[in-house]
Amino acid sequence: VEDPLWLEAAEVVHKDSPDYGLAKNMGLIYAKNGKMDRAEVLINEAVSLATTPAQKSESIILQGDFASQKGNKSAARESYRKSIAADPSSKEGYEKIGDLYMGSFKDCSKQVSIAEDRLVYIAAYEMYAKSGNQQKMAQARGQFPSVTELFELNWKEGETKSISCWVGETVVLRTRGKE
Repeated sequence: VEDPLWLEAAEVVHKDSPDYGLAKNMGLIYAKNGKMDRAEVLINEAVSLATTPAQKSESIILQGDFASQKGNKSAARESYRKSIAADPSSKEGYEKIGDLYMGSFKDCSKQVSIAEDRLVYIAAYEMYAKSGNQQKMAQARGQFPSVTELFELNWKEGETKSISCWVGETVVLRTRGKE
């Protein structure tokens, strides 16, 4: 629904009788049109107007997406965690956190040890496993450290290591397999 008249009418209707669906859809349209301030206000309203766990989770996911678009990965992850808490049957929050981790290689890379820099992919894999997304699990696994890269640090599979950047997760060392 791209009709500006629809948006204008929806604003009037929503003002008189606030509605989850209208708030969410108007928020998406404003976001698509680059009007993020209004989009965020409406998505925040959608969260408070949600009447089911699925609606609440869906609208909190959108809050996380907006934070992610602004480059605030920590805030995005927090929203995605809240979406999981709002509706534990929805696994989308886990996948979104996996996406954040998958896209954090450059942010987190210290460029001292490739094995250490690749820990974000293990964290991403763990989130994708919780979401059940086999394809993204495979993509993350393909970026795990190699046996040689672990050996260079005297690390062994099965040991736990902490990721020091914003990700802050502790992961169990795994390798991508055959070299």
